[in-house]
Amino acid sequence: MLRKIYIATLALGMVAASAVAQEKQLTVESKKGGIVLTSADKAYQVSLNGRIYMDGVHYFDDKTDLSSDASIKDIRLGTTVKWGQWSAKVNVGFGNDEVKIKDAFLRYNQAKNSIFTLGNFFEPFGIEASASSKELRFIGASNTTQAMGIGRSIGIGYTYYSDKFYGSTGVFAGSVDNDNDGDQGFSTTTKLVYTPIVSDKVLFQVGGSFTYRIPEANGFDETLNDDDYNREVVLSAGPENKFLNADIQGARTDMRYNFQSMVLSGPFMLQAEYTKTKVTRDDDYVSRLMNDNPYWTHTADGGYAWPTKPGDYPGWYGEMRDIETEAYYVTAGFVLGDNYSYNSSTAYINRPKAGSYEFLVRYDNTNLNDIDGTYFNGAYGSADFMASLGGAGNMSIQGGKAETYSAGVNYYLSNNVMFRLNYSYMDINNWAYPLDENVSTVSARVQVNF
Repeated sequence: MLRKIYIATLALGMVAASAVAQEKQLTVESKKGGIVLTSADKAYQVSLNGRIYMDGVHYFDDKTDLSSDASIKDIRLGTTVKWGQWSAKVNVGFGNDEVKIKDAFLRYNQAKNSIFTLGNFFEPFGIEASASSKELRFIGASNTTQAMGIGRSIGIGYTYYSDKFYGSTGVFAGSVDNDNDGDQGFSTTTKLVYTPIVSDKVLFQVGGSFTYRIPEANGFDETLNDDDYNREVVLSAGPENKFLNADIQGARTDMRYNFQSMVLSGPFMLQAEYTKTKVTRDDDYVSRLMNDNPYWTHTADGGYAWPTKPGDYPGWYGEMRDIETEAYYVTAGFVLGDNYSYNSSTAYINRPKAGSYEFLVRYDNTNLNDIDGTYFNGAYGSADFMASLGGAGNMSIQGGKAETYSAGVNYYLSNNVMFRLNYSYMDINNWAYPLDENVSTVSARVQVNF
């Protein structure tokens, strides 16, 4: 229902803009390929925007079969309305037969470089995870960002920027498209970026981000009828999320650290990010024990019995140890026909001008494993023999590890149309896919923005 309301609101805004344009004789202009209508007194401004991603991907399979296909990856329609120091934006995606709310927020510009935002928008975390997909260098983000980036959430945030400083922080209350039963998660996220060198010849940037999160409830645990012990953190990336996929159950808190750096020098660009995740976990052993009816197991002749002391529970059910994962990537670029330029309001790179070619290489190392001990009967680590037979261990996470080498070329035909071509070679190390050693991918995109 909420999605239908947003779509109806978007359509209504476009119709209203057209009607007002006829009555008020708004001026119409194009800015960076988009359509902007401005009132005669310049008190109101309406922008209509959208995008289309037409993609094709081919996998050179190893052992596990993957789905090569052509698709309309994403279609976006959006509108932004500005009046005075206020603005509102709605952006809805229709790709792959799904309707998803993207941006939907109200914004107050206290000053040109001091902004408050309320609604559904990007959490300020890292470079790629805070950038629109249409501005990324490659088709899609790196495996590092796919696995450990955050994206959009519902919340309230504040951003301040200058030529050399960018700071953004916010408090968030989970995802807009989470339909699971149970309490919603929440988080606080902050990003700080410093650019000590800003000149016509060289720009050097360093920064960091931190987020503290209570994961979203994944419904109610049918055994315990409780959502506190049914929260999970899923980290996944790569082709169809098969070879990099860590499902961390029993999650209580999720902390992520990101360090970023960027160097621009004329037509050359170097960009890097490192991200580390720590998920703390817990289990309600007492509730599980009572649900398993320990009274039935107590026998007078000393037969099969359940653990009776709290210290015995982890050895029986499996220790919910904390999990740490890490990843990083480095991207180098060269643009032919333009020079790279920096946007201090987003702490990111501007799109090259029309007629430019961009050549890219990237190395990505993503490790979603946190393993202690050896694997036996569905679990890791040493445990009581009888418990091991039942699959108890130390609840290590084996999400896979991969090194990925990528190359890409972009052609910016105009402000509205660009062509992308990517190649990736992924060196796989995942015990769940022991026969898979590597996967190569060729992907292409025709991208239309307006």
